[in-house]
Amino acid sequence: MKRIIASAVVVCGLSVTKAQLSTSKNIDTLKTKNIDEVIITSSYGTQKLKEEVVGSIVTINSQDIITSQPYESIDKMIIGLTPGVQIVSNTELGKPVSINIRGLGSMIPINGLPGTSTQPLIVVDGVIMREDMPFNEAYFDGGSTAEINLNPLARFNSDNIESINILKDAAAVALYGAESANGVILITTKKGRKGKPVYTFSTQYGVSESINKIKYLNGQQYAQLRNEYNKNNSANGNGSYIWDGTDVDWFELMNGNGDFFRTNFTTSGGGKYFTYRVGIDYSKNNESKILNSLEKKGIDATLGFNYRKLKVNLYAAYNNFLKQQPNTYFNLILSPTSPVYDQDGNYALSGSVGIPNPLAAANQNISSVDNNSLLSSINVSYDLAKGLKVSSLFGVDISKKDNIDWKSGLNQSGITSNNYGRSRLFISDGFRWNWSGHLSYEKNFGNRHHSDILIGSELRQNKDSKEALVGSNFIDYAVYQNPQLGKNYTYKTLTQESSGRSFFSQLNYDYSKKYFLTASLRRDESSTFGPDTNASLNGAIGASWVLSNENFLQQNELISFLRLRASWGMTGNSRIGSYRSAGLYSVSQNGFIYDYDYAYPQTSSPQNRMLSWEKNEKWNLGLDFSLFKKIDFTVEVFRNNLSDVIVSRTVPLESGYGSAEINGADMYNKGLEISMRGNWLSRKNFRWNTTFNISSVQNKVTDLFGLQDEFSTAANARAQKIGASTSAIWGYHWIGINSSNGQDQYLVNGEIKDANQFTQDDTTYSIIGNSQPDLTGGLSNSISYRKFTFSFLINFEIGGDVMVEDEIIDQHRILSNRNMSVNALDYWTGAGDTNAVNHIPKSNNRIIPNSTKFIYDNTHVKLQNINISYQLPLQQIKNSFIKNASIFVDCTNALYWYKEKSPAGRNGIREFRYLYPEMRTASFGFKANF
Repeated sequence: MKRIIASAVVVCGLSVTKAQLSTSKNIDTLKTKNIDEVIITSSYGTQKLKEEVVGSIVTINSQDIITSQPYESIDKMIIGLTPGVQIVSNTELGKPVSINIRGLGSMIPINGLPGTSTQPLIVVDGVIMREDMPFNEAYFDGGSTAEINLNPLARFNSDNIESINILKDAAAVALYGAESANGVILITTKKGRKGKPVYTFSTQYGVSESINKIKYLNGQQYAQLRNEYNKNNSANGNGSYIWDGTDVDWFELMNGNGDFFRTNFTTSGGGKYFTYRVGIDYSKNNESKILNSLEKKGIDATLGFNYRKLKVNLYAAYNNFLKQQPNTYFNLILSPTSPVYDQDGNYALSGSVGIPNPLAAANQNISSVDNNSLLSSINVSYDLAKGLKVSSLFGVDISKKDNIDWKSGLNQSGITSNNYGRSRLFISDGFRWNWSGHLSYEKNFGNRHHSDILIGSELRQNKDSKEALVGSNFIDYAVYQNPQLGKNYTYKTLTQESSGRSFFSQLNYDYSKKYFLTASLRRDESSTFGPDTNASLNGAIGASWVLSNENFLQQNELISFLRLRASWGMTGNSRIGSYRSAGLYSVSQNGFIYDYDYAYPQTSSPQNRMLSWEKNEKWNLGLDFSLFKKIDFTVEVFRNNLSDVIVSRTVPLESGYGSAEINGADMYNKGLEISMRGNWLSRKNFRWNTTFNISSVQNKVTDLFGLQDEFSTAANARAQKIGASTSAIWGYHWIGINSSNGQDQYLVNGEIKDANQFTQDDTTYSIIGNSQPDLTGGLSNSISYRKFTFSFLINFEIGGDVMVEDEIIDQHRILSNRNMSVNALDYWTGAGDTNAVNHIPKSNNRIIPNSTKFIYDNTHVKLQNINISYQLPLQQIKNSFIKNASIFVDCTNALYWYKEKSPAGRNGIREFRYLYPEMRTASFGFKANF
């Protein structure tokens, strides 16, 4: 297929002028012929040829995604495929995944409360997906005892995706206004095609194992360290721990081999006026962590009606998501000398409240999430006249989630003094709808001028209701009990409801297919804010120049395409969490003599009617060029200036509150993105293509408002400080162990001091790392020879630091009830010991977790996926009802390379990076069309 750069091109044998291709009718025609050349620019029905797009948009088509990867959500499958998009995966299946488009979209909170959303707006066939976010309130705050939040993209079938368009700059996202500060992801699902019914069936099975597992102390090593610890803490200096020979590898006991199964069936077709597509999918992932699993069931359908000037498209997808995770004590490994069973063959008690025998807990406890969801939209359009079209779209996202957490009274996760059994039930109902109506007009003026305009309005509403039923101390504590049956029972409920209204418009103009202009304007109103600040005006302007359409370059054989792009605009962020402007009130039925409820404001969340939108000013400059009609390059530089960022600030105690949310910070993200696509060969029996991208992002806080710069008082090592990055890690530079007394030493304000010789505060903190990588990127490659196809996907990060958990390295005080990593063996043994990495094993050592001792360089290259497929030679079988079929083998998380190597026999970043280890899955499958 020739790139569209000349005055006319040949599309599947048809001679078509570029002016004709610009009309919506011909775009629809081209879409069926060559989807690669058409970009969907919004969910409001706008789409452009690739060379006409002014904004920064990356398109991933279904052919680019290896959907045989056994991941539960599409975001994990596309890691490394797009420049400027950092996807921070979660090793726990179905949990939220962080997607950062061109850097962090807001300040990292330092008080532990959920902050403003930094996630992009996700739109599926016009449906604005809701985020499953925690609330700023106890029981619902996302903490370890709160409900389990889910990744919205894990809720539907990845095989159903036709394309993903990622919108990054202002020219691309301005149509979404105050919802688009963090970028927009448009997902388009597959639709039915006219013709006889086509059936597709696929099935896949694989086996999983945990990789990069942490090395823990064995029984003998544990006894050695425990004796040393006891000796240093006893009055007479004698160790008193006697090892009885018990040696349990709890980590291996709780990890084994898992398996993965997935199957899909779809049918599609259509007649003159109607088209349809219906799919059924099922998958189950039994994790390598024993007894943990994720099961998904779904059905989706699209119906299309096209009669003359009227078009109707209906989409609906139902999904049931069942997550079982009773094996939750992966970060509390018992000592190897703790037996699994007692003398009677029952599970042995650990002897520590809250830290159970993990095998007993996995078999006796319940931790499950049952989520039912429905995504649905209806899109209606009518051609009023030539080039004039009116459209309307309505979408809903409905979700109902039950999260059961049962701690059995038979093990010490559910035993506290004389209290047996703990039960929590979280019920979360979400309902979001959006409606938009819009009018579009497209017109060619003469042979050189073309313009189109879009105007419309949008309404949206979101309601999240959460209930927490918490009970403890049950008569029958051996099996699951409803929380209401507990002798101690509490009930909490919280509902967040917001609505919005918007008016938007966009104008596009081009002259002679060389010079392109776009301008967008949108006014948003949201009930999230107070009446004084509930409106926001956003917009963007952009331009591009296709130099390759100029006479002096049209015959150039080296440069087949060349374009310059630039854009500027303002967007906002209205997803600021629960009740930031209105404040929270507690309603109680207890402690009052009257016969009605009473309410009082919560001291953690005062109201602030002046709280307003976070603003994001976006600049973008892009260069696109192609060489020899084979290699496409894109280079972009950008800068996003964020202002009025919402932060928490301490307020005077006389106000009755401890802190308040204000618009109190400014910062910026700036960076460079480079991407390449090479179509090296495209012949009948041999095809070869490669994509590569690399990008960098830098962040800096430029202004702070309120009392002063702030530092975290907890161990997350974050701060808000002018001139520093919000992703900076703060703490102390560790320089080693004092060989004379076995204490950790640090460089504090230019002086070397032992750990107990200085105070941890903002006068002694300094930057010790940054969790934002210097560079991120990926490489994908696909080679097809005859009936064989070989493909792989590599992603990488250069720079970026990880601060690991210090407990299992040098907090020897946990030895009484837990194990430590083998790194704990490198302790100080006496005066003159210059090889020690850890301080003397003693209970009164001052522990400083925020130090470079626990900072690791996360630079790595990951071979994420390898896939080999073979097309079966069915043409040799006469009258076969199977049209085509293929078999494939697949391997995910195949290989890691880390710049920072793990010491011999010890753990490093490879092992410490995930306490909940990743899985490597090898699978095989079959796919057929008939």
